[in-house]
Amino acid sequence: MFLKVPAVAAAPAEQLAAQWAPVLYLADQSDGMAAPQNVFTTVNFDLHWRLNNNWYNLRFYPLEKAMYYSVVECETHYLIGYYQYYPRYAGGGGHEHDMTGILAAVEKIADGAGQLDMLVTFSNHRWQSWDGNKVRAENGHPLLQVKGETHEINACVKNRTFLQTSSIYALGAGDQLKVHTGYRLIPLEQLWEQRQDIGQGRIFARWGYFDSYNAVKVAAPWGWNYREFNWLANPGEMIQRFRGRHVTACNYLSNPYQVNAIE
Repeated sequence: MFLKVPAVAAAPAEQLAAQWAPVLYLADQSDGMAAPQNVFTTVNFDLHWRLNNNWYNLRFYPLEKAMYYSVVECETHYLIGYYQYYPRYAGGGGHEHDMTGILAAVEKIADGAGQLDMLVTFSNHRWQSWDGNKVRAENGHPLLQVKGETHEINACVKNRTFLQTSSIYALGAGDQLKVHTGYRLIPLEQLWEQRQDIGQGRIFARWGYFDSYNAVKVAAPWGWNYREFNWLANPGEMIQRFRGRHVTACNYLSNPYQVNAIE
């Protein structure tokens, strides 16, 4: 992995994000106020960028299903991230904000279609990984299941049964990403551009951590590190670490997230 250099023309980030956007089956058995806690949406769903009142505002604003995405390219792979923001974590010791992630390592192949090499998830401070050929797909989209309240993510593995509840899709049409009984894709850059908005009553309490009155501070994707490798700044090296191989530096052709320190 990350050794050969295929001659494949770069695809637009929006197209890649739509092509590999995950299908999520939500195992939500809650009702009443618990149901909105399981809807992933934008961090500014309440129409402003103050984040320490998102839990409170959960009851007053309609929630659009929306998922952030990022695309990083190296010589052999596209590293495509999908991020689910929830205004409230309703598991044990509930707190304001929760953010989970799915990283698809898509190997470039000569015909340009690409193939899923590895899938990594981060939820509840837990890292998991699956070989791409073991993950179920629906019309080419990786299939995963999300638990209600805790938002824990698990891949649906081939040859294993899983609970099918409500499905969510993301479909692309030309240059426009449209909703089809599911969620909208939003570039992570919209949140990344706000990364220096730090302070009480702002977006972040400190670098990479959402502001909240709770003692628990939840990190944005640039605050996620697997051992010494950062999800956004070093996704190729991180995937190599999951493979258990000697890590060599990746030659990134496009990575806007390599500024990973307080500027």
